[in-house]
Amino acid sequence: MNLSKFRLSRRDLLKTAALSVAANSVVGCSSEAPEAPDVQSALGENGVLPWSNWSGNQSCQPARREVPRTEEALCELLKRSTGRVRFVGSSHSFSPLVPTPDMLVSLAALRGVISVDAQTGDASIWAGTRLAQLGEPLWEQGRGLINQPDIDTQALAGAIATSTHGTGATLGSMSSDVTRIRLVTAHGDIVECSHDQNEDLFNAARTSFGALGAVSQVVVRTRASYKLRERTWMMPLQEGLERAAQLRDQHRHFEMYALPHCDYIQGITLDETDAPDSPPGVLNNAEAEFRKAAKIIDALPFLRSLIINFAAGSVDPEERTGRSYRILGNVRNMRFNEMEYTVPAEHGPACLAEILDTIRRDDIDVIFPLEYRYVQADDIWLSPFFDRPGCAISCHNFHDRDYQKYFAAIEPIFWKYQGRPHPGKIHTLQAKQLAALYPRWDDFLRIRRELDPKGRLLNDHLQQVFGAAA
Repeated sequence: MNLSKFRLSRRDLLKTAALSVAANSVVGCSSEAPEAPDVQSALGENGVLPWSNWSGNQSCQPARREVPRTEEALCELLKRSTGRVRFVGSSHSFSPLVPTPDMLVSLAALRGVISVDAQTGDASIWAGTRLAQLGEPLWEQGRGLINQPDIDTQALAGAIATSTHGTGATLGSMSSDVTRIRLVTAHGDIVECSHDQNEDLFNAARTSFGALGAVSQVVVRTRASYKLRERTWMMPLQEGLERAAQLRDQHRHFEMYALPHCDYIQGITLDETDAPDSPPGVLNNAEAEFRKAAKIIDALPFLRSLIINFAAGSVDPEERTGRSYRILGNVRNMRFNEMEYTVPAEHGPACLAEILDTIRRDDIDVIFPLEYRYVQADDIWLSPFFDRPGCAISCHNFHDRDYQKYFAAIEPIFWKYQGRPHPGKIHTLQAKQLAALYPRWDDFLRIRRELDPKGRLLNDHLQQVFGAAA
């Protein structure tokens, strides 16, 4: 391999190619596409298809799978059903929020923008709508989401249930932009909530882990449509840690990607612009180059840091401009498992530095970038950003590699900095530890018991998370 030609853009290095570094070197993996399974053989003994999440680390064999086509059908389904029920969106949670041996209900048929209020700009949206399905319809009405995560294949209801977020010191999570929720309870009743109606329920339902009922409709704040200019560049790691707060305050969006075993960190800023859209990007052969690098690292692991540093140091600055939803959303073709904690914003640089030092000191075999983002404080009871501005740090490993040893080594670092876990991502905290992190934990449990006193909406994971008091 000619390393002098090993130059990658941010999207190649961190959003596509970096995901493939180890793919060919993992025992039991193949670059060939697997044969399509026979549908009949894939069915469970009860004739129902099993369920698996996006990364494959969570699965279950439900007794029933239902996809109600209307809100009325959803209500009727819950009224007539017995046993436990769980809801599923795009299956993008890595924690066991979904698995159930009983009934699994998909909201996939409840999709689309219902209306946009001409005066307020608030958009009424069916809760099963994928975030990627919102950009064009809102743009046609001169509107856009205030912010969004970069993985836009998530369903709106799931994103709200787990406080999914993008980045920006003055921007909150998806849940913080919700102004009204229409909820179908375990009994099949419809309840609406907002700051002006059933406020306690509203404060609980905006981040509910899917434990209060099926969200059928959501009203979300929007703003006038806008375009963004994204700039990316590499800088020395120490410089990035020292400048993080400054860059956070200077730009609408700021995030960093930190490469393990590397002396560089990538900075990414996004700001509003009226400049013309950039031409479509051209795909290169970065994945093949990274596969070659992976083989070298596997054969000569003592050169891992040298190779990663050389590659990172060769990345040129990049800029692109376009509609907000096109710039904020990114394709994730390669699967991974993820852990994310949010620490108080002021502790972000120290927490990230300690994680990277631990990876290097313990020689942890990981090359997947860590994502570093800022999020505004909110008033949502179980939000990781409740009552404090947060710095969210996400750690990943390839879906077909063991993530447990890696995550076990760094999770205590998050605890040291009063980190709160992302509920849809891997963590080991249970009821007692979580109750200590959320001042309104008991208030949420009270609302949950009022809506579902028999615990029909809890699976085994949620019973452990909420504890005996659930």
